[in-house]
Amino acid sequence: MLEMKPLTDADLEAYFDLFNDPGLARNAGTVPHPIDLAWARERMASRLEGEAKGEMKDRGFFDDGQYVGNGGYFFRDGELEIGYSVHRNARGRGLATRMARMIVAMAREDRLAGPIVANYFTDNPASGRVLEKLGFVKVGLETGTSMAREGDIESQRTELRGDVHLADPAASDYPILFEQHQDKEAQWQAAGGRVFDSVEAYQLFHENSLAAGATIKTILWEGNVAGYLAMFKRDGVPEVSYWLGRAHWGGGIATKALAELLDQMGTRNCALCARVAKDHPASGRVLEKCGFKRVGEDSYHSDIRGVAVEEYLYRLD
Repeated sequence: MLEMKPLTDADLEAYFDLFNDPGLARNAGTVPHPIDLAWARERMASRLEGEAKGEMKDRGFFDDGQYVGNGGYFFRDGELEIGYSVHRNARGRGLATRMARMIVAMAREDRLAGPIVANYFTDNPASGRVLEKLGFVKVGLETGTSMAREGDIESQRTELRGDVHLADPAASDYPILFEQHQDKEAQWQAAGGRVFDSVEAYQLFHENSLAAGATIKTILWEGNVAGYLAMFKRDGVPEVSYWLGRAHWGGGIATKALAELLDQMGTRNCALCARVAKDHPASGRVLEKCGFKRVGEDSYHSDIRGVAVEEYLYRLD
């Protein structure tokens, strides 16, 4: 299992061995060759200082307990950028893709918003293929400095935009989610759920739901809070629901988020239900794109509309 965690002094020798590699140094802008243990110690210390200042976040990667690489995010000229390095003995196992994906997730879970940049030297196309798998797209050629090659090297700039990520709710999410939930048109379309008179009541409801065993995930679009997904049991039957802020309607975000939740929870091969008001077809299309089938109809009294509302029942088997 691949784990990402902070490095300690006990990892210094392995950290030194990772970077004291001419092949790695050739493709990394800030790594000279050769290096000594003092260089590795100073680099580790500078990363910790940078994290304390909010300038970067650097992590080690361990596969079944063995140190196999390093990476993280940092800011360059005000832009959020990621970088990673895989140990020479661990290449060819798909670790670079997994590491890069985990770094992107870390940045988003830290609520860093906006495009994510990644650069690689054009004579290192393997790195480009890794980034393409994550959704990074080429946006232009630049020039980067290589300490190992002692010169300027042509580099490819790539950017990740429009990514959708699910994260555990943070306290800072609730005011945004509450404001999205107060949208009268959205409430009317959803026709169900509760109406809250304060963000505190809204947050308490979600926290109590989590304590009772529900799964709730904040939907992040480019790191911005776009809505939430919830999975809970109604009369013992697993059910899913979602809410998206109006600014994020129509972009396929709900579909991507629901698909990710189903993959994360391993629910594509078990029964899962959902309900949609008949006059809200857009929500039904989200479910259908994720494999749900319409299996019945029902009705309920909507406190929001003040009348009985007819709904479709969906099921994923």
